[in-house]
Amino acid sequence: MTTTLADVAAYLPERRVTVEDLGPSLGLTPTQVRVLRRFNGLGEVRRQRPGESLVDLLEAATRALPTLRGREHLVRYVLHARGVPVVAPYPVNPVHELKARLGLDNATAFAVTHHACASALLAIDLAGRLVGRDRGALALVVAGEQVFTQDERLAPDHRVFGEGAGACLVAADGPGDRLLSYVADQRGDLDHWGTDGLGAMERFAQEYTELLGDVVLTAVKQADLSVEDLTLVLPHNVNVVSWRRVCRRIGLPVDKVLLDNVPLAGHTPSADTFINHASAVALGRLAPGEVYLTAGAGFGAVFSAMVFERGVFEQHGSGHMATTELRTRVADTLTVLLGRLLGRDLPDLSEKTRLMDELGLSSSRTLELLLTLEDELDLQVDVEEIDRDDLASLGSLADFVVAHADGA
Repeated sequence: MTTTLADVAAYLPERRVTVEDLGPSLGLTPTQVRVLRRFNGLGEVRRQRPGESLVDLLEAATRALPTLRGREHLVRYVLHARGVPVVAPYPVNPVHELKARLGLDNATAFAVTHHACASALLAIDLAGRLVGRDRGALALVVAGEQVFTQDERLAPDHRVFGEGAGACLVAADGPGDRLLSYVADQRGDLDHWGTDGLGAMERFAQEYTELLGDVVLTAVKQADLSVEDLTLVLPHNVNVVSWRRVCRRIGLPVDKVLLDNVPLAGHTPSADTFINHASAVALGRLAPGEVYLTAGAGFGAVFSAMVFERGVFEQHGSGHMATTELRTRVADTLTVLLGRLLGRDLPDLSEKTRLMDELGLSSSRTLELLLTLEDELDLQVDVEEIDRDDLASLGSLADFVVAHADGA
């Protein structure tokens, strides 16, 4: 039996809230806010609009799974991984409402909260064990929660919680990312809900780097690999500083850790794994055969890591495939056109290249670039909704073009 991620998707609400805007509601001083941004790399979080529910959040991520449609009858289990036991007032039951909305009539639904913010990894492992006894079956794992209490908005160890969701389909075989190892360690003496809450929290912070580093190294060893074999690490998005310390502890280059979402989304409890996976795929940082690791920690205190081998994903229908191919063409064409527009060779361009900060591209020159792109690819781009964030990098501009293109 092999646990396989057959499909992965994520969703972030459009509404952005900066740490400066969050500060007063969280009781933070201006200096504390500056620490969050400057030293911990936190910039903003996502929030749903008023009136949107947790089920809306989870449904948006699940609907983004291209291979679920038409295979709903194969889903035997729906697992909601979340950081806290209670995410909605009684008698609301988000995971059962989600199951009903999706038409998953044959599925058994339940929540997994035992490992706090690392519960997504536990849910993936549990889902694999369940479907392994029912060949051909699928399990749907969803992760995400709303932030409606003070504990869920700001943790004292420099985490700002955002709202986001992730989803994955787990199978016992077939195409997808193959699970090579899973390691979880729990230290009850560091549980901040115990009698010595403040002391336990302080010890948690002091031992955090070593404990998280240890589970990463153990997971790599159990997969019969070394740290050098890892192509990428998908972190939980607590802050930038903690991951730099873990990297020094285990000898991992920090550029192998996908930290792009820390300043853009904050920590989205158990959904970080899926959000970072989606980003890695969109950025072209995971290729078939490469090995990657995802890791996380949660109060309790739990530290977990999983190692996967990237596989080839099955495509159902032409829409998802067409979108993927279009984005590749857009990114490649932008790379060529930028050199032509700026009149010089640009050999080191990547998805992360900052168009304005690094290349000096102005807004007017960017519009010129888009017009030339339209001619090259025979499409039209609706530029009325473009904003400065869309112009931040080559990758963000490619995402905008794909989302607003007609005639491709």
